[in-house]
Amino acid sequence: MRILITTDVVGGVWSYTEELVDGLVARGHDLALVVLGGHPTAAQERWLSRHPGLPVSVLPCPLEWMPEPEPGLSESIEPLRRVVRRVSPDVVHLNQFYYGAYDLGRPSVVVGHSDVVSWWRHVKAEEPPDDAWFRRYREWVARGLQGASACVAPTAWLAKQLESTYGATGIRVIYNARTPDRFRGRRRGPRRPVVVSVGRWWDDAKGARDLVEAAAILGGRPGIILAGPVIHPGGGKDFPIEAAGLEWRGILDADELRRMLAEAMVYAAPSHYEPFGLAPLEAALAGCALVLSDLPTFRELWDGCARFYPAGDAEALARAIQDLIGDPATCRALAEVARTRALDRYSPARMAREYELLYREAMCSPSPRMVPAR
Repeated sequence: MRILITTDVVGGVWSYTEELVDGLVARGHDLALVVLGGHPTAAQERWLSRHPGLPVSVLPCPLEWMPEPEPGLSESIEPLRRVVRRVSPDVVHLNQFYYGAYDLGRPSVVVGHSDVVSWWRHVKAEEPPDDAWFRRYREWVARGLQGASACVAPTAWLAKQLESTYGATGIRVIYNARTPDRFRGRRRGPRRPVVVSVGRWWDDAKGARDLVEAAAILGGRPGIILAGPVIHPGGGKDFPIEAAGLEWRGILDADELRRMLAEAMVYAAPSHYEPFGLAPLEAALAGCALVLSDLPTFRELWDGCARFYPAGDAEALARAIQDLIGDPATCRALAEVARTRALDRYSPARMAREYELLYREAMCSPSPRMVPAR
């Protein structure tokens, strides 16, 4: 099967794409890639260099959720169509809603990785503004879901959000995955009694304030180590890396991240909104015990394998951390069940198989009515 996949250089979509491409290539499929949202970073180029036979087209257009993606977004349609004609795939896998509304000449699968409307509702606890930006964004998402041959979400929770918000039906749930060897701990001896966490800390959805307050309550015992970007790209409020009890290690490469996860007893994910959450999966594969905010997605993925606390409750987060750090036996047991869950349920081979079946279904299903998005 020949599959064209669109990806972007921002956030977890690229990590997801790496795993899916590797899994599909291992199953004998022929892949091509379209990179959107900018040019690949040095780390992303290194991964691409390991696939010399993978055709890659870069269309550095804005993404649909950016503050002002037009006219660049609509101008990217014809270049994408030209790539589709040149590659002539059996199916087009779209990791953006926008392009699902257009007839690309091949069956298309749209994967919704996140959604600004549900983000706003769960982070700001209110309905989004009824302004021109949101009206346009809602129309793009609805038309993209309507126009695709098949739609996917990484959790049942997000699938329900998309269905209820945009009137979509029949969204398939395919869990994301990570390769265990990428995060296999190589540390000898006991782990350090520290907590680690990774995220876009300028994003309110990641629960930065909870970690800052929990670190103050804990007084640096145990220490909390963070990695990831802290400067807000849109001019919003940056993360306070100087906060007491926190150690910020910057933006880490794959080897640095693996070493950080391998040394820690506990991984904390204080998110207020999470469509899936690759970072807790990576931490589980690395052998960390998980402390997670009690979100529907985290319950769906990790119930019985993590310590949960009410999202936004910094005191409860601090207590959960103290309890696990103070009980190494329970911490090790919780880490082991989380790693077993990760290996059993969130493997790249399983993800590639499920997408392969979905692609075949999309190829055999009648083409939906394509909506010429404005």
